[in-house]
Amino acid sequence: MDMRAGQSGKRGAAVGLLLCMLLTGCGAEDVAQAPAGAGQGVPTDAKLAQLYGASCKQCHANPAAGAPLTGDVQAWAPRLEKGMDTLLDHSINGFQGMPPLGLCMQCGEADFRALIEFMAAAPQPAEGR
Repeated sequence: MDMRAGQSGKRGAAVGLLLCMLLTGCGAEDVAQAPAGAGQGVPTDAKLAQLYGASCKQCHANPAAGAPLTGDVQAWAPRLEKGMDTLLDHSINGFQGMPPLGLCMQCGEADFRALIEFMAAAPQPAEGR
């Protein structure tokens, strides 16, 4: 067995991981004080929750990323004013620090629309409280 082939595979995996980390750098916008609870929500729909957790959450639940936090209605307001078509275009093609598809390769237009609507909405209190 050629030992160089194993090292090459490990090197390729490391390069891939580094590239992925660099691509998830998200936005470079100024981070304002977010309201309590912003970035903490999770969709109630199981499929959306999985998609959100696998891609959106990396930036939209991390104040340091510069992306508008999930549930921060004030941060989302100027973006929503641009219209859903613009937000879908930014989600699919990338915009500023947001990578194309938001790194959600399995998301379709309906998924992006639902995820945007979820992230832009005010957090809902948990039932039973």
